Amino acid sequence: MQLETKAQIARATLSLLTVVVSLFLLGVLVLVLCAGFQINPFRETTTSFLVAAFVGIIGVAAVLVLLNVATNLSLIADVKITELKIEPQRGPLRRWLIGFVVAAVAVAGLVLGGTYLSKERYLGVVRTQADEVLQANKSLLDEISRLLASGQPEDYKRIGEIRNFLQSQRSGLPQLSIVYSGKFGDKLALYRFNDYYYYQQQPRTYEPSYFRCTKNLDCDYLTRFFSGEKVDVLQKYSFRNDQFYIYIPYTGRETRFVLLFESTNSYGKVGS
Repeated sequence: MQLETKAQIARATLSLLTVVVSLFLLGVLVLVLCAGFQINPFRETTTSFLVAAFVGIIGVAAVLVLLNVATNLSLIADVKITELKIEPQRGPLRRWLIGFVVAAVAVAGLVLGGTYLSKERYLGVVRTQADEVLQANKSLLDEISRLLASGQPEDYKRIGEIRNFLQSQRSGLPQLSIVYSGKFGDKLALYRFNDYYYYQQQPRTYEPSYFRCTKNLDCDYLTRFFSGEKVDVLQKYSFRNDQFYIYIPYTGRETRFVLLFESTNSYGKVGS
């Protein structure tokens, strides 16, 4: 093999290796962002493809390293280093570093921005479906208000039936819970209804479950609502994981309550 051909192979493999290493480092950056923020902006099939591509890049890099080392050793054996008159060139290295930084910023923006848009779109879809169901079933919401005011054990069985009906009206609706208020001594107590077990013993009893709110977020929101203030719908999600919450307040004739839709979204899709 001629010296010029070997030099071209060495130069080409080094250039390709630089590109492959850049892709590898970008992939590592994505993994660090996803693991650090505990997010996954990709669908399951997309995740599988990216994992396969990541493994493939490692294999290609190994082959390029072997080829580059072999051609460079051959060059060293054929000519004397002093005759090559190699001088370091800083221009290409500087351009490569600038290009890598720009690509890294673009990838980080794509991951974080795609995650944000995915969560916002998911909340919008759920909110639209929830509004449609509630608008079509206002009589059932008034019935829940009346039954909560009554507070009899048999009434909670009926509340559970209504909750199951509302939750099943759209395939995209997540879990539905009903948050209502009560008193513990002279303190406001928040309760959560997401299921009902109809006990057969006499007398029949219903044991309410307390609702654990978050300070400076839904605690303040729920306290203001159950204290008689008018509040809007509260939507929130956690950026570090895939927890989604939508609080829809309802003021009935007898009492107030909040319809809480919440979900854990395992996989998303960039920008949707």
